[in-house]
Amino acid sequence: MLLALDTATRRASVALHDGTHLRSECTWEAAKRHTVTLLPTIVQLLAASDLTAADLTAIGVCIGPGSYTGVRIGVAVAKGLAAARKLSLVGVTTLDILIAAQPQDDRPVYATFAAGRRRVGYARYRWRDGGWQAETGVQVSSWQHFADALELPAVVVGEIETGGREALRTLYGRVEVPEPAHHLRRAGFLADIAWRRLRANQVDAPSALLPLYVR
Repeated sequence: MLLALDTATRRASVALHDGTHLRSECTWEAAKRHTVTLLPTIVQLLAASDLTAADLTAIGVCIGPGSYTGVRIGVAVAKGLAAARKLSLVGVTTLDILIAAQPQDDRPVYATFAAGRRRVGYARYRWRDGGWQAETGVQVSSWQHFADALELPAVVVGEIETGGREALRTLYGRVEVPEPAHHLRRAGFLADIAWRRLRANQVDAPSALLPLYVR
């Protein structure tokens, strides 16, 4: 049983996946309460599936980028569980989790997260060889600079703040902002990625897995 944890930004998500089925999942508005809400949610999710921590065999965790505190909390809990129980550990980036939920599209898709101080963090992805491939590394800029730099037509998903919507409004007809469900980063998709990497023996040592931050 794999436990997936994502606390990288103000929304947190936890899931249980047995390798064939997504057994349970919870996504909530954690804001700045990750330390208060994460462990109780894990316990509740395990109990709801009639499981305990002893049933876990692997951990998948979002390693960022995102908020400094949010990323650190999720990675610390994942590393602690993996080390204490000798579980396999897989780290996955924030934007790879978000893009995994997007349907195939011929246009470039820009996956975003709130980078603080009214800035946006983002990377551009394109569908190739049956899946989304990153074309850029993670970049951080103002929303207006982001809007000016888009390769059009494009799709923009993720944490789009008020300033972002205002900047994108000027590109009406050339930028698609999907329905709200597509913007939610879910631990179920993190778990799917983690299972694929586990099967390929692409695991991380708890001592070597580090949070990913951007400035």
